[in-house]
Amino acid sequence: MHSIIDDVLNIIVSSLSNILWFMFYLWIGLIIYNIISALFNICVVRKTYLQLLKKMYQVFGGFKVSHRKKTVRFSDESANDGGTSIARCKSLRQFKGEFRLSDACDFVRDGIEVLIEDDVTKCFSTEEIEEWNFLSRTKFHKSFGLRTEILLGVSIVFRFSVFFLIKLPIGVTGLIWLVVTLVALSGLGIFFPDADWKRQLERYCTMVSSRLIAAAFTAVINIHHKENRAKLGCVCVANHTTPIDIVMLAVDNCFTLVGQKHGGFIGIIQHFCSLSQQHIWFERKIASDRRRVTNRLKEHLNISGNNPILIFPEGTCINNTSVFMFKKGCFELGATIHPVVIKYHREFADPYWNSQEQNMLTYLAMIMTSWAIVCDIDYLPPTTLKEGETSIEFAQRVKADICRKGGLVDLPWDGMIKRPGNEGYLNKVVEEERKPYLKVLEVSKYNNTSRNIINNLNADIDQNDGGLIMMSNS
Repeated sequence: MHSIIDDVLNIIVSSLSNILWFMFYLWIGLIIYNIISALFNICVVRKTYLQLLKKMYQVFGGFKVSHRKKTVRFSDESANDGGTSIARCKSLRQFKGEFRLSDACDFVRDGIEVLIEDDVTKCFSTEEIEEWNFLSRTKFHKSFGLRTEILLGVSIVFRFSVFFLIKLPIGVTGLIWLVVTLVALSGLGIFFPDADWKRQLERYCTMVSSRLIAAAFTAVINIHHKENRAKLGCVCVANHTTPIDIVMLAVDNCFTLVGQKHGGFIGIIQHFCSLSQQHIWFERKIASDRRRVTNRLKEHLNISGNNPILIFPEGTCINNTSVFMFKKGCFELGATIHPVVIKYHREFADPYWNSQEQNMLTYLAMIMTSWAIVCDIDYLPPTTLKEGETSIEFAQRVKADICRKGGLVDLPWDGMIKRPGNEGYLNKVVEEERKPYLKVLEVSKYNNTSRNIINNLNADIDQNDGGLIMMSNS
């Protein structure tokens, strides 16, 4: 009996040992392959995998998800064109002196539209998609049956076991490469601070690290109009969806980064990146930091041979459907601006990072257990400040070009509205929205007061002389 138990235990231990050795050799093979691919900037396997993924979507492409909401439309005349329509009298423009229930229709309509379709807050949440992509994070409101439930379970097991275990060593290798090379280059900088070969080696090592990290995300990056890439001594601006925007852009270029100083995992990465490169980190809440950033940017641009500066003028992450207001700071430097459009394909993954709900490590785990990150990067022609144009107008023009090229919605709001402690700006926005309605109400109050005076005069004249004063309909 004991011998049988020993034999079973030996078989189990041997099987586990074989599995571990197989995983070890698989990891070594994947790491070697991805290092070679990163050194020469090739991603044949990922592109082939993406084609297979598209085929899978075609086979199981019948799981459509409809999120269209039934809206209530208010119109001046009753109509029935597929939705619910309510007749509305133009009573706000034609006051009759007495109150009618229809007087409130304009305000009710605007209130319902705000509740149904809020252009601001919906940009800070995950965009819903029309077709289920076998990810448990996809928001759908009905069950598709047992078959789909089984597919969802299989996809979860596969992504969080096989997929994650394959990707994790590649990502760790990319981070180790980044840290080791930057530490080594910082040591070389002591003896060769201004050597051109040292800068070239630094740029190349940074791009290789970015390619390794992109491989861990199964990223397929389609770059358009490479001739417009940012040159040395220029400023590159782009719309912002996620911190991995930097990785997507850095696979074929090296930048000096400008951004908020973070703690935790991101803070560690920022610290190592600053060992050999001249990145600029600041605290938003400290005014002196913002002034110091402007001076450092000007100094950086005045030194020939420095890397181009990468700035996300929105200052926060948006869900890749819209672009919020561009801060004017980088447009006041007098440098050439290289606009970039970053557009993600959400059918394979949701790259948006909601920093109010997720920490960075949770977000990275979510990305690494997604199917793939497919990204289009389009470099727009460089531009400069035109004669007679202000920095604010320059920023608006560049933002409009990015929105037009990327099919994004151009919104005038400040992205800081989503951050805690910005109630003052939110109150200002609310007050601006209230002004048109307050003017209407003031006119209504004036007209009603005038009518009351005329009615009183009419009553007095009727009592004394029987006269009549006609009431104006204005």
